[in-house]
Amino acid sequence: MSRRPDLVRLEPIDSWGGLHSVRLLVYTTPGPDGYSVKATGLVCLPDADVPADGWRVVAWTHGTSGLSEHCGLTGSPDLEAGTGEAIGRLNAAGYAVVAPDYLGLGPGTQGPHPYLHTDTESTATIDAVRAARVGVRELSQHWAVAGQSQGGHAALATGHRASTYAPELIFHGTAALAPASNIEHVFAMARPGMPSIPGFPVGSLLAVLAGMTATPQRVDVRSYLTPTGRRLSDAITAVCSAAWPELAAGVAAGSVVSKPLGDNEFRRALTEYMAVPTGGYGAPMLIVHGWRDSRVPLPLTLRLLRGFRRAGTRYEFHPVNAGHDDVRDGAGLMYLLAFLHRVMPAQG
Repeated sequence: MSRRPDLVRLEPIDSWGGLHSVRLLVYTTPGPDGYSVKATGLVCLPDADVPADGWRVVAWTHGTSGLSEHCGLTGSPDLEAGTGEAIGRLNAAGYAVVAPDYLGLGPGTQGPHPYLHTDTESTATIDAVRAARVGVRELSQHWAVAGQSQGGHAALATGHRASTYAPELIFHGTAALAPASNIEHVFAMARPGMPSIPGFPVGSLLAVLAGMTATPQRVDVRSYLTPTGRRLSDAITAVCSAAWPELAAGVAAGSVVSKPLGDNEFRRALTEYMAVPTGGYGAPMLIVHGWRDSRVPLPLTLRLLRGFRRAGTRYEFHPVNAGHDDVRDGAGLMYLLAFLHRVMPAQG
């Protein structure tokens, strides 16, 4: 069992995402170095009578939004619009929602956000649920996690450690829509002089390198960057993800790295930082992925599923006719709600 988080503040927010009842959650959780830091999130309650055993909780882990403290749920109108819609559907289905902002994305939190860092994504999510239950007594100990894109990555990381990190809660399952996984193998292809490759995620690479620089590592991450790479990885910490394409426009991966990211030392560091575990899950799992997804191509998820099978991890998988951003609309949310109703009905 981990140390319980402290609830720092819980206060109402007016008119967020068109939802009925939204509160800003400020709490403590371990930072990348293990020391306690402040993090933020939202607690969103349905417009209905509280069930006899309390509101069952879905932790909704949001997608990529940036690395700065103004890129989170209360600072990004784009993130508010997309996340508010998903949370509203979960509320309408009878679930309370706790939506963490991970680390470094909320106002007054310490950044930059360690992008795609499995350890802190998971601890920040679980501690958000624990802290929310301190401030909102109507929340049940029954919970599940769901998310999309980076949030799918965070959901898988959370599901992997949910029961051991917070055994006082009853964890029911993990749902990941278009989860970012196995991207470390794509990043490991980057080497000096590598030409520009259409579709290579240079912006995401810079964001991960910036996140790694801000976390304790076995390697000197900065030594793997050229002056251009250092300048761009510094610049990306100050902007939200909508600005990443412009920041990385015309930039080849080979111009930002001074040493191959596929060498044994750096590949090991990448794996420790961001790899999705393939074994050790103790609750049901749902994966939904669009076969038209060009941002996190389906073969990356198929590789993850092969790892699950080798590890003996059971899962439910649905490929859908969708891209990356519209996977929720492309039947993803339908599968998610059906999964939740099966593994954790809104009322016990």
